[in-house]
Amino acid sequence: MTTTRTPDSDWLHWVLFGLLLALCLVVGIALFWEEPPDSQGYGHGELRTMRQGGTGERHAQVLWLGAAFGVLQLLLFVACLGFGLRGARGSSRAKRRALLLGGVLYLAILMALVLTYQDYVKDPTRLLVSLPPPTAVMLWVLWPFPLYFVLVYSLKFDDWVFRKEDSRRFRELVDAWSTGSNPPTGPQSPEENG
Repeated sequence: MTTTRTPDSDWLHWVLFGLLLALCLVVGIALFWEEPPDSQGYGHGELRTMRQGGTGERHAQVLWLGAAFGVLQLLLFVACLGFGLRGARGSSRAKRRALLLGGVLYLAILMALVLTYQDYVKDPTRLLVSLPPPTAVMLWVLWPFPLYFVLVYSLKFDDWVFRKEDSRRFRELVDAWSTGSNPPTGPQSPEENG
């Protein structure tokens, strides 16, 4: 049994591996970065078991490191989605476009969050609809945005991931296995089906 390889299968696993290595590097740098004073909070005046966070200035030195970690996580997330769709049938161009659009928008939202936080550290008096601007961006834009990927996946599942012929082939294999006979011959993986 020979498998035919799609163009994506030759490089996407290296992208995932590279992203994981980059995430490890960022975490390693963070572990050895000098900790700013009061970065773990400081004692509360009345409650001994409680700690206070203080101002956001304590994050100014490591904001870029947190942003790098967030960007790498986001890229890993989108690459994993792409890895799951690489052998699936359907329009390869449409799949790439949908993932690329989602990834770029998600990255833009994350960068907007980082930039609003950076501005908020400089001037913590500004509010956006009664919330600090970074909190507003996170609650109203960043957290709901993954619904884009959920919608794309659920609306395109039958075309891109598991088609009716895949279901029929699966049923044939299950029936053949349950009766103890040899499974029917045919394409063995989505990549072979082209």
